Amino acid sequence: MNIDFISKRATFFTVSLVAVIVCLGFVFTQGLNLSIEFKSGSVMRLTFVEKVSTSDVKKVLALDKFGEFFKKVEVQQISSDNIIANSGSEFFVTSDFIAKTENAQNIEDKLVEELGKSFPSVRVSEFVNVGASIGDDLKESAIYSIIFSILVIVMYISFRFEFKFSIVAIIALIHDVTIVLGLFALFHKEFSASTIAALLTIIGYSLNDTIVVLDRVRENMKLLRKEKFDFIVNKSINQSLSRTINTSVTTLTPIAILFIFGGTGVHEFSFAMFIGVLVGTYSSIFVASPLLVTLLSSSSNPEEAQKVAA
Repeated sequence: MNIDFISKRATFFTVSLVAVIVCLGFVFTQGLNLSIEFKSGSVMRLTFVEKVSTSDVKKVLALDKFGEFFKKVEVQQISSDNIIANSGSEFFVTSDFIAKTENAQNIEDKLVEELGKSFPSVRVSEFVNVGASIGDDLKESAIYSIIFSILVIVMYISFRFEFKFSIVAIIALIHDVTIVLGLFALFHKEFSASTIAALLTIIGYSLNDTIVVLDRVRENMKLLRKEKFDFIVNKSINQSLSRTINTSVTTLTPIAILFIFGGTGVHEFSFAMFIGVLVGTYSSIFVASPLLVTLLSSSSNPEEAQKVAA
């Protein structure tokens, strides 16, 4: 296989740049749909054996005794495909953070007691109540974890290759993460702690793909010292292409199955992973390696090539 990737790199760069700008536009104009973990609020999952409607739940929440706790409340019925076994109806009740006042003690039990007058089977299967300070702490931790992983990547690649190699790897990672975030904003997917885990996994996967190609570039620079750098990079991409595609297909297959059949609990995680692996494969072939040619075009000089390959 001998596809000329390098001569078309301007086209690939343009496509990637447009995609990144559009996705950044989605993030800044529509914003990310942050989960309760990253913002102040509460979410309660109500489970019934009986068939219950959204209006039935809203009527109880509108009572005076619950008015001060559920001022901005949203009741969302969970689809039949994602309800707990042996349940007739399930709902997510989302509201502002419920402060721990004396009246708010055991608020979930009080709500169950009131709903139980009409629907005896009612129970609270999940209740999360997160204050503003906790949400801010989690956001900071998520940001720090991503920044720390990128710094470690820069140090590792700079040590194993050279600093310019780490530059193209980081640009590819930023490209991948930005597109995932943009699609999350576009489709209003919930951005939760599991999404952060997916992003860190995507960073690792994309980096692995990129390093495989870069390592082949370094090997070929030693074997093909008389060739121009763009020829060496193009040959390296073609040599790694089948391995990259096979790895991506085998990775995407279970992720796709998880996305389709995994239910709401892993929906956002599998969505992020699927897009991330797909985009990460693209960037390792069409972004990172061609960008290396642009940054190290002078490496066709034997002295520079020797320095990078050493």
